[in-house]
Amino acid sequence: MLNDRPLYRYAGFLSRLGAMLIDMVVYLPAIAVGTWASLHSQAMALLLEIPLTFALIFYNVYFIGRWGQTLGKMALRIKVVSLDGTDAGYRRALRRHGVDLVLSLISTVIQVHTFLSFSASDYDGLTDRQKVELYESHLPAWADEFTLLSYVWVASELIVLLLNKKRRALHDYLAGTMVIHVGRTPVGERQA
Repeated sequence: MLNDRPLYRYAGFLSRLGAMLIDMVVYLPAIAVGTWASLHSQAMALLLEIPLTFALIFYNVYFIGRWGQTLGKMALRIKVVSLDGTDAGYRRALRRHGVDLVLSLISTVIQVHTFLSFSASDYDGLTDRQKVELYESHLPAWADEFTLLSYVWVASELIVLLLNKKRRALHDYLAGTMVIHVGRTPVGERQA
């Protein structure tokens, strides 16, 4: 008689959320540097925006491509693998984070465009609060629609993840991946 139990123990919402929160702690230094740069001067903000964006994308693509796990996933013992259980590899890692890459690049374009829409002399002498107000007043008209689109992407990822047995999010479908628990014997190989 065939066993209908899954071969793997799929990582669900809570373990993936926990891994994401740990990864957010890893991102904090880059976020802090970016925030400091944007409040320090226009030139510093423009100088660091693109490298910081690529560093955050590189983190995900490199770690998933190399080990199948970011530091957060390692801590929670979950791993990104292909649908046949083999390593995800760099190609799948890039496809998996492709939408995030595009959204990050558009966000970077918005930020660079906004910083270039006023002069450094108008910006650099202001208080932090005034800098934020000036920045927000110069955002492109379509920035709100982009933000909404980003939220729709995140919400659709969550909905898809919660509505399928393998707990695959949209980016897993795009890349042909799934996230499983590691360090345990696969369900199909357990002894009776």
